[in-house]
Amino acid sequence: MAVSSTTVGAAPVAPAAGAGPRAAGGGNRAAVVTVAMALVAIGLQVLRLTRPGGLLPGNASDTSLYLGSAIRLVHGALPYRDFVLLQPPGVVLVMSPFALLSDLVGSRWALGAVNLCTPLLAAANVALVGHLLRHRGWQAVLAGCGLMAVTPITYDALANGMLEPLMDLFCLLGLALIFDGDQLAGRRRMLLGGVAFGVAGCVLVAAIVPALVVAALAAYRQVKRLSLYAIGVAAGFAVPSIAFFSITPGIFVHDVVLAELARAPGTHRTLAITRLQYMAFGDGPLAAICAAAILLAVIVAGFALVRRRFTTFDVFALAGMVTMAAVQFSIATYYNHFAAMVVPFVALPLGIAVGRLAVRRPRWVAAAVAAALVLVLISVVPRFAADSGPQWQGEVDAVVPPGACGLSSPYQLMVMSDRFTSDVPGCTPMVDPFATVLAYRNDPRGLERTFQAALHHTDYLVASTTLVHALWGSSLAPVRSYVTDHFRLVRDGPIYVYVRDGFRVG
Repeated sequence: MAVSSTTVGAAPVAPAAGAGPRAAGGGNRAAVVTVAMALVAIGLQVLRLTRPGGLLPGNASDTSLYLGSAIRLVHGALPYRDFVLLQPPGVVLVMSPFALLSDLVGSRWALGAVNLCTPLLAAANVALVGHLLRHRGWQAVLAGCGLMAVTPITYDALANGMLEPLMDLFCLLGLALIFDGDQLAGRRRMLLGGVAFGVAGCVLVAAIVPALVVAALAAYRQVKRLSLYAIGVAAGFAVPSIAFFSITPGIFVHDVVLAELARAPGTHRTLAITRLQYMAFGDGPLAAICAAAILLAVIVAGFALVRRRFTTFDVFALAGMVTMAAVQFSIATYYNHFAAMVVPFVALPLGIAVGRLAVRRPRWVAAAVAAALVLVLISVVPRFAADSGPQWQGEVDAVVPPGACGLSSPYQLMVMSDRFTSDVPGCTPMVDPFATVLAYRNDPRGLERTFQAALHHTDYLVASTTLVHALWGSSLAPVRSYVTDHFRLVRDGPIYVYVRDGFRVG
């Protein structure tokens, strides 16, 4: 059978291992594997949602924060101007339809509606990885989609704000447009792919890292297409952001860029092994090291033992993995859901490596990958089935009347309790007290003024801890004194509720 050639630079070379939809089992088999892994992802997320506190999480779920910010937005309060938001506005815009829904069903069930969409988000990311790897054979798809489907941290991120899975969605969509098999696509697709990356950056600024990798490849391979790609990236970020930026440009840059950069060089850094645990299945230090070593060994073996010239897609996959992994170690304080942003950028080189290895031993490679996925599922499913979270909404409902003016720390307590929206004129628009502290870390007087203004326009204060911890630090000592002088404690653990003197309970 004749072997076609693919151009890399100016030199004709044989296609990469597994290239062509029928080279390693056929396009139909790759599609079946993609659908199967997408169904696994749906099943695992549905399992999480059916656990106590899964659909309406009472723990520190950032989903409540972004839904609450969207509710403020649709009622006329602008992020950055009227309240602190330490992320680009993309996720708030995504949440806006659910914020409008909250006017009909309340914030509690609007939050549930958001979470009901998360299985589809998980499946979409799996499907996009399958689309990107399908030309490398069904074994490549099994490895890449399988890793996407069974990595536990993905589901933690889906339950905690969805920023990383949403960023992954738009990055993968951009890659699906930008790459035509192993090479860069035409100009129109480069433009549209750039738009997708720009939108990803409007969700989470870390998307700039893979976007720059694509830009470097375009500059090296297809200089004429680089300008279109750059225009697309700029448009994808600017169009959703321009309204917010134009109203308060200084605050927008401070909250979205400077406040986040200020967190990177902190003195109290999360241990590297803890970060690795989050990135590698989270089963303890030894298991994390073993899992990371196995993944790295497979990737190195696939690229080193099967001697094929690297394609543009190969280069992106490796560079994307290295740069996104480096991002995980750049910020001082590291939360577990951060690791979800790197999963697809490991899945792609893993899938490519497995596809290359499958050329020599297709059945053995497929069996090994399938066995590994089954072992991970055996570990993950019981863990998910045992998950449960606190359900505190009844505690808040019993004290705070509907339509009252309230503020909670942490933010999710009011959103999940249908007490987030107030009928009281002039009620504080503050959403996230913790983010406000971070934004004013270098301005203690401004921090005190902001909290004093918020509490002067609040009648119910709900916290998950004592007052001294909810309003921590010397800068907020006058604020704590104000609460002590003008509020009374009516609920003492596990939820602490302070009610302004003269206001009713419940």
